[in-house]
Amino acid sequence: MGTPLWWQQRRFGLLVQASIATVPAWAPIGEYAGWYRAHIDPSVSDVLLHPSPLVESLAHHRDRWSHIEQYEEFLPFLTFDHYDPDAWADLARDAGMGYAVMVAKHYDGLCWWDAPGTDHTVIDQGPRRNVLGEFAAACERADLVFGTSYSLLDWHDPQYPGCDYVESVVHPQVLDLMRRYGSRMLWGDGHWGGGGDHWRSTELVRAARSIDPDVVINDRWWADRPDVRSYEYRVPNGIVDEPWELRRGLGGGLGLNRAESDDHLLDPVDIVALLTEVIAKGGHLLLCVGPDATGAIPEAYQSRLRTVGGWVRRHADLVGTGTPWVTWGDDACRYIVVDGVLHAIDVTGRGTFRAIDQSIGTVTSVTAVDGTPMPFTQTATGTQLDRQPRHQKRLPVVYRIDHTAPPEPAVPLFPDEPRASIDLVAVVGDAVRGSIVQLGEGRYVGPAHVPDGVTVRGLGSGRTTIDAPDGSAIVLGAGARVEHCRIASGAERIVWLPKVVVTIEGSGSSLLGCDIDGHIEIDGHDAKVTSCRAIGLIARDVDGVAVHRSTFIGMQWDCAVDITGGSSHSVHGCEFRDVLKAVRLASTIGAEVQGNQITARWWGVHMIDTEGSVVRGNQMMNVMRAIDVEGGTLAEITGNAVVDGDSGCVIQRGASDIEVIGNHWERCRVGLLAWDAGQIHHRENAAVDLSDDALVVGP
Repeated sequence: MGTPLWWQQRRFGLLVQASIATVPAWAPIGEYAGWYRAHIDPSVSDVLLHPSPLVESLAHHRDRWSHIEQYEEFLPFLTFDHYDPDAWADLARDAGMGYAVMVAKHYDGLCWWDAPGTDHTVIDQGPRRNVLGEFAAACERADLVFGTSYSLLDWHDPQYPGCDYVESVVHPQVLDLMRRYGSRMLWGDGHWGGGGDHWRSTELVRAARSIDPDVVINDRWWADRPDVRSYEYRVPNGIVDEPWELRRGLGGGLGLNRAESDDHLLDPVDIVALLTEVIAKGGHLLLCVGPDATGAIPEAYQSRLRTVGGWVRRHADLVGTGTPWVTWGDDACRYIVVDGVLHAIDVTGRGTFRAIDQSIGTVTSVTAVDGTPMPFTQTATGTQLDRQPRHQKRLPVVYRIDHTAPPEPAVPLFPDEPRASIDLVAVVGDAVRGSIVQLGEGRYVGPAHVPDGVTVRGLGSGRTTIDAPDGSAIVLGAGARVEHCRIASGAERIVWLPKVVVTIEGSGSSLLGCDIDGHIEIDGHDAKVTSCRAIGLIARDVDGVAVHRSTFIGMQWDCAVDITGGSSHSVHGCEFRDVLKAVRLASTIGAEVQGNQITARWWGVHMIDTEGSVVRGNQMMNVMRAIDVEGGTLAEITGNAVVDGDSGCVIQRGASDIEVIGNHWERCRVGLLAWDAGQIHHRENAAVDLSDDALVVGP
């Protein structure tokens, strides 16, 4: 069944998240404060991706909360004595939002309503009031569609994740949220402890739909045919035809994090740019805020959302009913169709609309939403407003674009016949060592094995494509080379797990100038990847992996270059973006990571039990841990520049004989954090505008 009409017309929502962790409300910049218990207690179950314990949180807990021995001792401080449910609902309305979701139960198991089957609720502890029930009523008064998010993961309930837990806790509580509080959205979370059969998701969805046939259910229950696909901190690359929603916080994590300053939060321009990108790609935006322990939402969140609300109300039709055009846009602008009319959202203020070139027809007028006609020039490369650029930090301006239909294409005298796909095995199968196989323009279908010592050369990634219906498209033998091709696979990537498209099987093989839509798996020694573009690279127990001048772009939750074992690896001059972790080295000897540009969510370079690693001259921005040395010995951390992160360098878990020399840490929280570490030599490091200390040592 399709989504209800209200869902299609309300594209912007508020997620409110609170938990016992709302009391400390702390995590390293970029991490999730709601994971506080896992960050200080490694005994909790089903911790996924997030480090447990987290030494930054251990240091913070020692310095601020040393009198708290058990996580649930925070509960008396969760007073909510300033909680005003109507103020929460009014904030959502003021922000121009049409729906609101509250986290009914987070990972720590505290239920925010009088949930059946448990006394671990805010009725009996902490606030001692029905926080969720009051907010649901406030949403009804404010004409906000109300929904709930429910964590299947539960660190408090000893029955988790057994069948009794599913039977007596999950199903009754979820259905109670619908029956008594009218939850019209069921957002699952913490779902990785079992599959759909374990959670009996199909049965749960059937029961939910018997209560409300129009309830909207996301894909985090492992149920068949969910209504909405969910993304977290990752906007899809292009237009998505099925209903989807992006969930993210104003900062680097969901909920309140006291380690973050105002500079770490999205500003109103950023929020509008994100909202319009999501709508232009056919989705919904669910922005998360977290109250403090008194129940009040911080002013920094409120002021941003209310500023955005003024823009949303001026463009209510665009936000409420806008649909994607033929392309979503780019970093400079977004394209959204309202009532059949194309609108361009000028995000940067440059007035440059590259997709509105002469191929879409002749632009007859460009009009601001107040009716002011705008002078413009249309060429084969786009449309440009004939005015001075606006200030980039002003809220985006929306323009109506009127244009004629594109002309009918001329009938060619000698039409190009569609190029047939070519079997790559037939092309390379008989090649002998030392030969060069020149591929032409078109599509070559694998999988195929490149024989030892053979070079396969394309005409460039835009002209020569190698792909396969599933699995690796191409496997390289010893000394084989593949150059200047696009390499892809029809296999679907499963969340952050690698999707292997190229396998380097033999020793001494290389890739040069290739665009790889997936991962490279290296099983042979002395492999080289040069000037390529890929999602990631995996190597296990081989020597001499060389990754140079290449670009890796991930999906926010993955590791780009992941090397385990072996010696003499090098990662030089590469660029990393949109990854959870840029480079991971585990049990390697003599690896070098040098001269790279890294933007990553949690780790820049992560070294685990390595020997003789060198991390030199890298530039890292917006990384939680720029360099993390766990165990191992004889690492050199020299001449790296880290800006706008949390920790410039972390040395932990017995790592010893580590040199940290001549690094630059700017606008981070901490420069060097040494926790349970051995001998460290640190000198000549520059710490500029740190929010905490240049050096933290513990325990």
